[in-house]
Amino acid sequence: MSGTHKIKIAARLRPRLEHEIDDQGIQITHDQDEEGPSWICVPNPRDVTQVFRFPITSCHDQDSRQEDIFEQDVRPLIDVVYSGVTVTIFAYGVTSSGKTHTMQGTKACPGVIPRVVEAMFEQKVALQKSNVELAVSYMEIYKDECYDLLVDRETAPKLPVRENDVGQVFVANLTSIPIDSVEEFAAIYSQASKHRSVGATNLNRASSRSHAMLTLEVTMTDSSAQRSLTGKINLVDLAGSENNKLTGNDPTRMAESAAINKSLSVLGQVVHALNQGASRIPYRNSKLTRILQDALGGNSVGLLICNLAPGTKFRQDTLNTLNFAVRTKNVENRPVVNERDIRPQTKPHFASIQPPPPKLAPVVLQPLEAVAGLSRGPRPSITRVGPRASLAGPSQSRSRVPRVSGIGVFGGQKGRRLSTVPTLMEESGSSSMMMQLSDKEIDERIARAVEAEVARRLKEREELARQEKENIALQKKLQEEREEEKLKEEDQSLPTGVPASLMAQHRNLDDELRARLTELEEKYERATKELQLADVLSPVSRKKTGRAYVMLARAHSEKGDLQVALDLYRKAETYVPDNIKLKERVIEIEWAVKNGTKFDPTPKKPRKTKKKAGKGMTTAVGKVMTGNEDEENLPMDGIHQMLESESSGSANPLKRFQVEEDVTQAMSETPQKRVKCEVEEDV
Repeated sequence: MSGTHKIKIAARLRPRLEHEIDDQGIQITHDQDEEGPSWICVPNPRDVTQVFRFPITSCHDQDSRQEDIFEQDVRPLIDVVYSGVTVTIFAYGVTSSGKTHTMQGTKACPGVIPRVVEAMFEQKVALQKSNVELAVSYMEIYKDECYDLLVDRETAPKLPVRENDVGQVFVANLTSIPIDSVEEFAAIYSQASKHRSVGATNLNRASSRSHAMLTLEVTMTDSSAQRSLTGKINLVDLAGSENNKLTGNDPTRMAESAAINKSLSVLGQVVHALNQGASRIPYRNSKLTRILQDALGGNSVGLLICNLAPGTKFRQDTLNTLNFAVRTKNVENRPVVNERDIRPQTKPHFASIQPPPPKLAPVVLQPLEAVAGLSRGPRPSITRVGPRASLAGPSQSRSRVPRVSGIGVFGGQKGRRLSTVPTLMEESGSSSMMMQLSDKEIDERIARAVEAEVARRLKEREELARQEKENIALQKKLQEEREEEKLKEEDQSLPTGVPASLMAQHRNLDDELRARLTELEEKYERATKELQLADVLSPVSRKKTGRAYVMLARAHSEKGDLQVALDLYRKAETYVPDNIKLKERVIEIEWAVKNGTKFDPTPKKPRKTKKKAGKGMTTAVGKVMTGNEDEENLPMDGIHQMLESESSGSANPLKRFQVEEDVTQAMSETPQKRVKCEVEEDV
């Protein structure tokens, strides 16, 4: 089969469904003599006065039967398959337009697939001279992944798409089952169809969620002609494009719909690129177009069945389907016959087998010292070591001096070259003057040469590393010298007569400034940390925590640990920042620490004591509340341990609030007037 073949287009309008609005806008008109093309007239959904006409070779209206489309469009392709050519038939259209019904049908009204299988077996019986074998494979493309439908769908792996050495695309590891009858196929196909991905939408109760492809392969072997023909027919049921506003898809269906629409979009891009004659066709952008590559501009015969829906809500999708059909019918394929010669290859006669090439004479190498000496002196004369054996006999043998090769080594005389390449010499009686090398000796020499080269490279690396270290040390030395020169220039820039003590004082001030900056940075970090912990506490908890810090700070100040007391007062200031007395106390302790003087706290005003204390108040809590007892007798160790464990960076602020509530539990058991103790009085 030679020449080009354009994809044939057939269109089928399904009947109106119940509760579907149909304005009878889509009309199919045929030529009077039925020899010209048919026309499908579709009104513009945006302007009903405008009507689009699409020329389609084969059109089937709502009253058409399954048998009509098979006999008119599909049956002629059966003979093409048995001629050894690949045929691809695929149904295209919007969701719920009747694609699956056209391809599969029902038991009472079978579709294209069962009718094709029946016709294939009928044609098989008609071929008496050939041995015909049929095999079936069935797969689906779900979310741009290939799955085998002839195996268990739950455990079916993803199948890769490959390309063989002659450029044919195939699905690797796809199951192919031989079939001998229509009944056997029906049993296999019925079971495999249950594995296909199907879901319910608002437009279709059993909407196909994947592209399905059934392949029937027929192999015809003609023993008399010593040849084999292989024909294929691919029956593709494409999933329909979907409008998610109409289908009402859930998230799972939305993902399936996105994969379907993307693959159909790539299919349109491939058709457009083929019509434009683009240099690159985007077959690899989708698994669907990758598998259909042979049917789109390849070596097969194609038939596109466009399924149309009459409903007004599908009007725009109908126009898109017909536009795709008009573009697709311009795609040209170049069908080829898949023929193979099955004659056994004859073994070559033993006389025609070429003998193996003779082995070369053993290599004779000159010593390297001799070659080196020759390169520095005049060109020596090369004397034949012994008589050369002649093939014609001893009487015709002639002495001959071997020629010295000149590759890159020049001697002492101008224009003359000597080579270090070994000279081939024949083996003679005086073998003591020549050095014959065996394979082992050659390997040893190669090993020694490699070791020498490796040692040389390692030595170069060590030398580079040593130079790099020296450069780094030199740079450091130069940098130090520059710093010293800079200091000398600064000293010289001062006016004459400035005493050295003033310069030393200047440097001391710089050191103090750096120390002060470091101290401020540490203080800022501590304050930030405490603020982060204080932000998650309630006002009452912050006040209680601040009071606890004040109590600890006072105890340390009375012991003379002013620095520790200062840190604790600063932490307390974080929790009660508006306390003026606390700020004054921090300033007083800072002055005492800085000047090294003794800290004398301001005397506290006497508090009025109550005549009766609460029954549930413990001794320790009474001491805290009255303020007249010695604070050293309080259980400070327990409070100190609690605050240290909760002030760590890894502690949880919510857990810290829990612990602080436990610490102040004794205070919460006192009457309400005793709990409202201000921090100013503690300070």
